[in-house]
Parts: sequence; C-alpha cells; structure tokens
Amino acid sequence: MCLHGTGETVRSRTEGVATGPASTRPSDARSWPGGFGRVVDLSHTISPDMPSWDEVKPARETLSPPAPDGEFGFYLQRWSLTEHTGTHLDAPGHVIGGGRLVPDIAPEELVVPAVVLDIRERAAQDPDTTVEVDDVLAFEREHGPVPEGAAVLMCSGWSAKWAEGDTAVRGLDEDGARHFPGFSPQVCEFLVDRRSVAGFGVDTLSSDPGNSTDFPAHEAIGRADRWGLEALTGLDRLPPVGATLTVGVLPGLDASGGPSRVLALW
Repeated sequence: MCLHGTGETVRSRTEGVATGPASTRPSDARSWPGGFGRVVDLSHTISPDMPSWDEVKPARETLSPPAPDGEFGFYLQRWSLTEHTGTHLDAPGHVIGGGRLVPDIAPEELVVPAVVLDIRERAAQDPDTTVEVDDVLAFEREHGPVPEGAAVLMCSGWSAKWAEGDTAVRGLDEDGARHFPGFSPQVCEFLVDRRSVAGFGVDTLSSDPGNSTDFPAHEAIGRADRWGLEALTGLDRLPPVGATLTVGVLPGLDASGGPSRVLALW
C-alpha cells in the first residue's frame, strides 16, 4: 500500500534515473552500487488505451480517489488485464504444455547480460524482416561472442510507433494483416544451442513477425525452456553489449506470463 505523497518522495530520491527511452542518468558510475552509471526503463506504461495484440484492453476502476494535494489519504485503483499486457514476459508454459510458468523461473534467470541486435535500418524498409543467424554472426564479428546466459534483444525501432496507436504498432495493411519484425525460429535455436542464451526480447508485439500464422519462434523459445519479452521500448538507448537486464515480472500463481518492469543498467 502506498501513501499519498510517496510518489514525490520517490521522485526526489531517484532524480536522474531514466524512466523511459528519452533520458539516461549522466552521473559518475561510482555513485551507484555495483558500479552502474546508467539505468534505463525499457517498459511501456500500462493504460486503458495502450496498443495491444487484439481489442482486449486493460481496464481500471478508482476504488479510493487521491487525497487533495498535501493531505494524507489512501489512493487505490483496481485493474483488470491479461497476463500478456504491455511490456510482458512469456513463460515457456505460455506455448508448451507442461512448460514452466512464471513462478518456476529462478531469480537468477531474470538478471542477465543484455545483447542488442539493431535491425532498424532493415525493418524500416521491410516490416516483415526477421532476425537471422547471419545477424548474430555479423554482430559477433564486431562486438565479440554473445555471452552465455544473455538475453538477446531485437531493436527494430518499432516502439517509436507506440504513440500512433494500434494500427501502426500492429502494422496493419488494407486487408487487416499484421506486419512487424520478429525472430526467425532458426536464430532462436542457434542462440539456445550454440550460445546458451537465457531469453529473448523484442520491441514489437510478438517474438514472431506479425505476418506469422504458426508462431515458430514462440515454439522454439518455449520448447527450449526459455522466456521471451515482448513490447519493450528504449532499446536504442542501450549499448550493443555491456548492459545488465533486470526483469521484474508479476509473479502470478500458475501465470503463463506477466506484465513486467524491465530495467537495463550499465
């Protein structure tokens, strides 16, 4: 339970921490425990009119209104949303029967090195493009091997469309078909088998490209007992390597996934 005024207190203590893609904290790294100099929030704010995969939207109800400015009181809302709302994590059991669910994912699996594969230039020309093994190999020639246990994140630039609403984020064409980038199943299998990654992330609505009908990337990730993050934002703020990702997923009982506050630190 949070008291009225807590937000101002927290803001005063965290001034300079990035709260989205627009800013980072330009302070000396020694001021942060663990030697981190920057913290970036990779999460979209949940709201009733946010873009979504379908027409099911989050809903909220005010149970107790905010107290007048400067006065003490308890502000409380009730939310109704699906497990896969906004920036969220897919557990393996979301797509594979008997697969692990959110509470089964160990804490150490949710604090991992981040690797950012930047395909923005290609995605701008071809919204149906996918991350392929050649993208990983090209990345490694420039930046070194993908670290074991890393999260591999696709930066397609798609999160910039978030403010434009559902049509833009879904990449809908005249026939209502979706078009946005994703991972190929081959690169998912390669990254699991050859690089032992911990998970995957995209700045679109799905690990698979929007035009997929059988979702093979989801299946490859789920069968490999890995998690996938969807609807990330601000990936263009991260270095290609060197950041640490923390995934604060809602730990619902038997949850197939959960809305997440995802932070990058470096």
